[in-house]
Amino acid sequence: MKTSIIKVYNGKTSNWEKNARVVLSWNGIANLGNSKPVFTDSEGTAVINHSSTGRVIVYINGRSYGSIITPGNRLIIV
Repeated sequence: MKTSIIKVYNGKTSNWEKNARVVLSWNGIANLGNSKPVFTDSEGTAVINHSSTGRVIVYINGRSYGSIITPGNRLIIV
């Protein structure tokens, strides 16, 4: 199983975002679907296990925050 890590930082409060809902969405020709939702811990970290690879759109609390190539890591400021 592959793993992607998303770190979520709240720029307004200057804190790591706790309990943010993170979903990865594989789009394109194969349209492989979405990961299961994972909530960030107290350090703003969401560890998402998945079997698919490739470019995904990162959704935090239902809003799109760009893309990454999975497996991978990204810091996102909300």
